[in-house]
Amino acid sequence: MREPQGTVPSLIAVIQTMRLFACSMLLLIASSTAYAAQQTVYYSGVSFLGDNQYIKSSYPVALALNKTSPQQPRAALDAAFYELLTQSANLPFTLSPQLGNYKSGPAIAMTLAIERESVSIESFQDYKKVVAEISAQILFFDFQAMRLLASIPVDIARNDVIGLDKSEEQARTSNLTALYQTLNTSDESLLSLAVGYIEQFGLPKEGVVRFKVSDVNFGDKASPMIPKRLQQQALSQVFGQYFTAQLAHLSGLNMIPYTKGYAIGNKMAGRMTNGDVYTLTLPEPDYVFSVDISNFKSIEQTHKYLFASRVKFNAREATNPEPMVDDYFHAAVAKLVSDKQTYIDDWAAYEDALETLLSDIAQQLSAPQKKWFDSHSQHKRRTYNTVRKWSEHINGI
Repeated sequence: MREPQGTVPSLIAVIQTMRLFACSMLLLIASSTAYAAQQTVYYSGVSFLGDNQYIKSSYPVALALNKTSPQQPRAALDAAFYELLTQSANLPFTLSPQLGNYKSGPAIAMTLAIERESVSIESFQDYKKVVAEISAQILFFDFQAMRLLASIPVDIARNDVIGLDKSEEQARTSNLTALYQTLNTSDESLLSLAVGYIEQFGLPKEGVVRFKVSDVNFGDKASPMIPKRLQQQALSQVFGQYFTAQLAHLSGLNMIPYTKGYAIGNKMAGRMTNGDVYTLTLPEPDYVFSVDISNFKSIEQTHKYLFASRVKFNAREATNPEPMVDDYFHAAVAKLVSDKQTYIDDWAAYEDALETLLSDIAQQLSAPQKKWFDSHSQHKRRTYNTVRKWSEHINGI
């Protein structure tokens, strides 16, 4: 029976209104509770990974940008990173503005730890091509126990062109500076990229399954291809860091930083902006990966070269020597050759091929494709089936 207009609402309407009000209150309470329970993270600014005696030579640009003085008591990178973090509406934690003091008590601290500054310059007939790269780790750690809880790798690169008469040293400094502190707000910097990763991945939790790249080695055929100006151990560190970043971002794995070359055992050293040296204890991995770089090759074609890399990739449980995945993989990249190019940097092309291959492997561990394994692995279908089962196992944990 229809109610006359203007009468008291029906009992059903009242109940519906009360239910809506109750749901709204529950959502408000839940939201308030979640906000109140949000973890506090203590901001420890920018730091630098590695042995303290090598930090000055390893990170000249970052140190110059982040130095303090009586006129500027707060380091510029520390202040800029903190400002970007506080401007974010999507941080998964409450940020405390405590800087550099990691001895304050049982709480989680965060630092953006720089682990590599690199610049390569390639000469052409009319110009020079500059490629600048920075790698870092966002480290979350218990700053009373000095124990690493989780990390997020961050990599950024920049290409530039300079005249033949321009200073290469000035090009190195200006391009690395642009990656740290871009003057154009539309361009991405290391700091803004780090904030985006924190928002995307959230605050990592303890008790998760952890993965680690344990070794990156160069084989007898690959080693002679490395330019004499480069140190093999340093290159192993670079590619270990790169592969770790790809596994974290493309496979979504909880990666422990690659520390071979600047850590002893499960200890990782670094230095805060204020000069305090720290040593973090790393968690033990559940699974480990190793990469043996076996060979590089190049093939000349019309107006281009093909540069190829071949590696042996091994994945196993940390406590079991028997591999779960063990096969050779290869990939090639094309490099166009200009008539005006006076010098071809083979090593830069080999690096591109190796990075492409490592990135592809990381992607395939998350979403294996039979066609890719048929083209890029030695054992093809057999390895594809193994990786597919391994991927299903890991995604199911």
